[in-house]
Amino acid sequence: MLTRSRSWDKTAEVVVIGYGCAGGVAAIVAAENGAEVLILEKQPRETHHTNTSMAGGSILTPPDVTTALEYMQALDRIPGGGTRWTDDRIVRAWAEYSATGKQWIESRGGDIFLSPGPAEHPQLPGGAVTTRHRFKGMGIGIARFLDDQIKALKVGVSYETRATHLLTNLRGRVIGVEARAVENGQTRTVRIRASRAVVLAPGGFEFDEVAKLNYLRVYPTYFTGSEALTGDGLRMAIEVGAQLWHMNGLSCHFAFKFPEYPFAFSPDFPGRTHIRYVKGEEGVPICSGSIVVDRDGKRFTSENIKAHALSYELTNFDTHRLIYPRVPSYFIFDRRRLENGPLTAVTSGPAGPVRLYRWSADNGKELEKGWIKAADTVRGLARKLGVPADNLEKTVARFNRHCEKGSDPDFGRRPKELIPIDTPPYCAMLLWPGGPSTYGGPRRNSKGQVLNADGRPIPGLYGCGELGCVFGMLYPGAGGHIAECFAFGRIVGENVARERSRE
Repeated sequence: MLTRSRSWDKTAEVVVIGYGCAGGVAAIVAAENGAEVLILEKQPRETHHTNTSMAGGSILTPPDVTTALEYMQALDRIPGGGTRWTDDRIVRAWAEYSATGKQWIESRGGDIFLSPGPAEHPQLPGGAVTTRHRFKGMGIGIARFLDDQIKALKVGVSYETRATHLLTNLRGRVIGVEARAVENGQTRTVRIRASRAVVLAPGGFEFDEVAKLNYLRVYPTYFTGSEALTGDGLRMAIEVGAQLWHMNGLSCHFAFKFPEYPFAFSPDFPGRTHIRYVKGEEGVPICSGSIVVDRDGKRFTSENIKAHALSYELTNFDTHRLIYPRVPSYFIFDRRRLENGPLTAVTSGPAGPVRLYRWSADNGKELEKGWIKAADTVRGLARKLGVPADNLEKTVARFNRHCEKGSDPDFGRRPKELIPIDTPPYCAMLLWPGGPSTYGGPRRNSKGQVLNADGRPIPGLYGCGELGCVFGMLYPGAGGHIAECFAFGRIVGENVARERSRE
């Protein structure tokens, strides 16, 4: 938004919009490099929670630049297509900084440890040897780590200050931010001058229904992160002419969504370690008997779900019936899973350490609420769900036969997961497309500068984190977004500190 006024309520050299992981890292690095930094955060201090604080606390840690680069490039290719989602220069920047992310964190006292297992797509080049580390304290641990650095550097944080417009001069340079701030219980418009640069790091558009409907592949899609992510940064970027990219990208699996709450919940399909029904495999975590079916009562995918790429499988729109046959889908299980711990993740998300909701240990409260459907027979359950009863009965019976034989020729479930669904009550929960985050937003270059429609940097404007992130077709796996936040937070922090201060 063009401004001609010279009246400012506050002034800083660098103004960071959003105090999540990316904004926090950018502020830390800019301050370490001598810049005066002010963070604007729309949430109150007392209830501040971000996607990062609600996450599992993993950070993708490629062993070297070459591995990081080949894995990211493989994720970015569409088989049979020639056009890449993301250009090599920005992928290389991500790779270089992600490969040193672990060292950067540990050099500042971050407490992280190796988390077992490869990246999400180990069949791709670099995927099998790309590791991840986890913060002690998970997402809350990252938030505390950032807070400690911010306080030590005396970086200012203005809470309850919602950025609404980027302010530009006649030459199109971003020179400040207009915001709505709560001060002494009153809301007023404030104008904050940024003499070097503004950093856009407010997160994505997970709770902007209009943006989701227009940009995402499948609708509705519900998200399990912070409900403060309402697309503010996307609108501000569009207003100053930013080019958009990766708009239909998202980290998507299944989610539970209930009308009582704005956010969704991540399913915990396996439940806690349960050895009572497994002979000869004592202590092995298993998926208690369960399957996923579509609106026709049929299985359509392996229940060993790719945790961040499922949206591709859910977009199977039926142009004759004019429905998404897999939206919603249904989580089908029996008493065994019902008694095998909370049906949602309790180490991350709304029911995790941020405690936006306390899920009952035995799922009893949720059963009473009607969130869990139950019946004495599979046929009765089908009637409650509105799916064809004959189909659901056949599907469950077929799965149970696979369990007897110890092999799933349909979708390749592992033998230890082949636990029959045969112990009433038979239960179900609705599954919607959902997950932690969107990818899309303003396009940026390898320095983190936001680009206009012609591909040129918008002077004075940088971006990092989830809003306009580097991921295109496929997400690299657990810890990918947090690795992106640390990588481009550092890149942006270094570059805004190099900007010349303009009075």
